[in-house]
Amino acid sequence: MPRVLLLAGLLLALIACDSSKSPKAAADRLAKAEAAMDACKKKQGLEGIATPAGVVLDDPATRGQEMTPELAGQLRLKIQCRLELDELLAARNP
Repeated sequence: MPRVLLLAGLLLALIACDSSKSPKAAADRLAKAEAAMDACKKKQGLEGIATPAGVVLDDPATRGQEMTPELAGQLRLKIQCRLELDELLAARNP
């Protein structure tokens, strides 16, 4: 377990030290992530569903609410487009 933590710490340190990230590179990453998210939404038939602001499946803000088509679509989007959503959220918050 300590090895895993050490490796994770080293990986995070390497990512944090990457000084090659320019505003243009960040904008390009965001554009690619948005395009990938739009493609995934289209593939899943979820074009009308708003892109979630997070990936938490059991959101306390919506817990106990009636399952509406919008909430069901958001849940489906979080599951079926998880990789694209992760990249989009990471690109939005560098």
